Amino acid sequence: MNNKEKKIRYSWHLLLIVTVFLFLYGIAVYDYIMTVSHNQGYFEYLRYNQTVIDYFTNYPLVLLIFWTINVFGGIGTLLLMLMRKEIAFYFSVAAFVSMFLLAVITFGFRDRWNVIGAKASAIDILMLILTLGLCIYNYFLFKKSDK
Repeated sequence: MNNKEKKIRYSWHLLLIVTVFLFLYGIAVYDYIMTVSHNQGYFEYLRYNQTVIDYFTNYPLVLLIFWTINVFGGIGTLLLMLMRKEIAFYFSVAAFVSMFLLAVITFGFRDRWNVIGAKASAIDILMLILTLGLCIYNYFLFKKSDK
């Protein structure tokens, strides 16, 4: 164990943040799997109309890659945080950047707000803000402790 790893201790806020984000990213992984697999029962449960189903059925590969990086990068971030690895900061940045690019492209060019609705769009924006918060937390947890 090197000196950097010794400086990062488990604290109540680290465990709280990982727990909250594990819950949120757990939902995101479930949503990702159900949506990418085009699970009709899941779409019906969410009361998606045909426009929304078509939106996700014909999802461009680049956007799917951004979405995949966000969802699984977020889970990776949390696991690395628990292992107290500095690379967790970079994983959180990758998750945020991919989510930000996904939001810019889908809201700006694919009419996401109107297609999936205000509630789902607001949740996506909230997750974007929370993921930025996770990046900032990891900066102070790992990067600032180096100084």
